[in-house]
Amino acid sequence: MKCSMSKGLLMTALITGSVMWGGTSVFAEELQEYTLDQMVVTAQRMETKDLETPAAVEVISKEKIENSGAGSAYEVLRNALGIMSSSQGPNGAAMGTMTSKIVIRGVDKGTLVMVDGVPMNQDGKYNLEDIPTDAIEKIEIVRGGGSVLYGSEATGGIVNIITKNSVRNSVKVSAGNYGRERYSVSVGAENFNAIATLENRGKISNITTTTKNSGMGGSTSYRHYDYKKGENKGVLWNYNINENVKFTHNYVESNNVMDVIDDTYLKSPYQRKEYNDHNNTFALAIDDKNGLTSNISYGTQERSYDLTSWKKTGAISSDIRSSWRKGKNTNINLQKVFDVNEKDKFLIGASFKREDLDVYNYKTKKMGATPAKPERSGSYNRDIYSVYASYDWQMTDDDKLIMNLRETFVRNADGSNTNLETGVTTQTVQVNQSKFTPELQYIKNLTDDSTFYAKAGKSYRLPELTKLFGGSVNIPSVNLKPEHGVHYEMGYKLNENNRSWRIALFNYDVKDAIEIKEGAASTGNIVYDNTDIKNTGVELSLNVKHNDNWDTFWGVTYSNPQQKEFTTGGVPGKWIKYNNQFQFNMGVNYHADKFASALSANYIGMRTDGTSDTQDRLKPALYTDLHFSYAPEKNQKAFLHINNLFDRKDYTTSKGPNEKTFGYYTTGINFMVGYEYSF
Repeated sequence: MKCSMSKGLLMTALITGSVMWGGTSVFAEELQEYTLDQMVVTAQRMETKDLETPAAVEVISKEKIENSGAGSAYEVLRNALGIMSSSQGPNGAAMGTMTSKIVIRGVDKGTLVMVDGVPMNQDGKYNLEDIPTDAIEKIEIVRGGGSVLYGSEATGGIVNIITKNSVRNSVKVSAGNYGRERYSVSVGAENFNAIATLENRGKISNITTTTKNSGMGGSTSYRHYDYKKGENKGVLWNYNINENVKFTHNYVESNNVMDVIDDTYLKSPYQRKEYNDHNNTFALAIDDKNGLTSNISYGTQERSYDLTSWKKTGAISSDIRSSWRKGKNTNINLQKVFDVNEKDKFLIGASFKREDLDVYNYKTKKMGATPAKPERSGSYNRDIYSVYASYDWQMTDDDKLIMNLRETFVRNADGSNTNLETGVTTQTVQVNQSKFTPELQYIKNLTDDSTFYAKAGKSYRLPELTKLFGGSVNIPSVNLKPEHGVHYEMGYKLNENNRSWRIALFNYDVKDAIEIKEGAASTGNIVYDNTDIKNTGVELSLNVKHNDNWDTFWGVTYSNPQQKEFTTGGVPGKWIKYNNQFQFNMGVNYHADKFASALSANYIGMRTDGTSDTQDRLKPALYTDLHFSYAPEKNQKAFLHINNLFDRKDYTTSKGPNEKTFGYYTTGINFMVGYEYSF
């Protein structure tokens, strides 16, 4: 059945491509002129050309995003070079605190995600599936440590999603197999833009591996997860108050339901897990066009996890709200760029971040003992102040030296936990979290079209509040230290005719990395502690503009990420491999007249389970996407998107499954057919 379905979809794709061929130039009017050296903002906190930026950067343009057929920022990023995406739900859907994750250069928890320069990270979590591609102007990716200019979260790299200042009035509908549906409406006026989205994620059987469960009397059952349903709806809008001030609001609700299927429970699932999220972000951005920029934002993430369990007879044995949490973050950032002379620039800035988190954890209550009362409540907060500066010194016509500095101060880091059954409250204060981080960068113009760069800097990441003070599955670890380390990188960039080459060598060494020492989420007793991680690697990429119709991308990265085991019984831990070591990805884009298509593939190899005593190798993953679109008129477009062309069951997380833990699979070959009308 799968084989015939795969062949049928591939045949449909080929036939559709043949039918869509021909016509007058419509896409040519929409596509901007291809450039080998785009302007980027994120790496240096000021606008510079890629060739003049001393960092490994990638800019994914609006045209490439639209041509890819991706529905969200997560779907765009999962095929980028040097990135390993991870998710439990289909297409990046979050399961409560199990949100999608973007790992850059093997730094498992070191990615700062921003929207228009405003951080999305809350307690280490972000929801990339909440950002619809219809709202995205471009995505800038900076690979490598960015903590000096951007603060705690950016030890591995930065993703900055830049939204559009204007959108077309349009309606888009699409549907596919597994019962998936997606709808969006975009409305644009002179100063106002809004995009409303609704997605039904469908129903997918067996999204995990099978685990073994030994019950009473020596009986053994086998369990797996079924994805029963999921819905995501949201509104993202912005208003340009004037040419210097922009207000943005993004609100998203999502609901995801999974059933735990046990082969001995014939009348009902063994358990049902329901996750509900409500995410809200308000942001005000100010740019006076003379070097002064600032932003103020307030964001909330509210997550709840409900758990229903059944008896083998089909009767409900318990029905509770297992956990609830609400995080609130306030961010303020102000910076100014000064022209010291005709060549040199000086940047100075300051930021403030207030983190608040309220949590409730519930005991399992049998039916008839309702309502279930929370067992424990917690209230955590922290204030983070930073001042940073950057001096851009043009030493000679061809040599530039850049010094970046940041001082971070942490205040009022405390947590209050109350046992609601005994009424006892425990107050804990965490100290010694402040840090000074410098970075030195050098860039040399070898020719008009090539540069060499080198940099070295300190990295720094604060522990999340729930890891310090406790969460739904975490035991408080108030003695956690902030991560700190050093990153080194050198690279070469070349633009020649229709090609752009990029190569980078990197090394990082992080002390006191925050990792799980013991416990498991299933038993709710995870303990975090500090250890060390390191990685050395190389990245090579090539972009080619073959002609007005064709362009391709090729990239490869090889590295050796390692983590030091914890000391046990006085015996120092050894270095073990973790995450993936090898990646090869490619993309082919074609557009002509009314027709456009894109093919992307991302191969992840040499994957090692760093949590396994035996250092088991995970099977390689191959993520593929194929997209066709056809515009019979300028204001109409039909499209077909096919994901997972070879119907592979690849693991979507870096942890390997065993008899007691689940491994999450990619969705089988799936497609979406849709239509867009602009007015």
